[in-house]
Amino acid sequence: MMNGKKQFSTDSFEYFVDSLDNYISGEQIYSIQINPEVEIIINLESVELESLTPEECCEKAYVLYGYCHYVQSVSNQHIVKLNWCEKQLNMIVSKQASQFDKYMKWEQKYYTVIDGDEFAKKLFEVKMAAESRVMWLDNKIRDLRRMADSLLELSRRKSG
Repeated sequence: MMNGKKQFSTDSFEYFVDSLDNYISGEQIYSIQINPEVEIIINLESVELESLTPEECCEKAYVLYGYCHYVQSVSNQHIVKLNWCEKQLNMIVSKQASQFDKYMKWEQKYYTVIDGDEFAKKLFEVKMAAESRVMWLDNKIRDLRRMADSLLELSRRKSG
């Protein structure tokens, strides 16, 4: 019976995760950084919003869109990690699938193999963490874009 432990060891698991992170980081064309101005913008009160000029609204929208780009790059890193984990887990399960009844559902095989394989368990934990982060970051990106869109709309109304 071939399993993830024979192909990989849990000791080398951190090496794989670090290598994946380094690969993702090395592929960025330019460095994207957190802009501290974003926190100020997303916490503007209605009185402050009313006092903004159309130009200031556009400037602040631009800053938020830039931050969306940063958050999207972070999300993309987790998506790559998530996809890599899913592929590795599917390969581990596929190699052991023949030991199960052919009518057993794939999901049952999947979780049974993961439960019995330490490397697969660690992969599954990383997969679940990446999946949670992607979901959370995607919601943040959506909300930030809506805020930026609102600032642009406010600018249009103030200009017109």
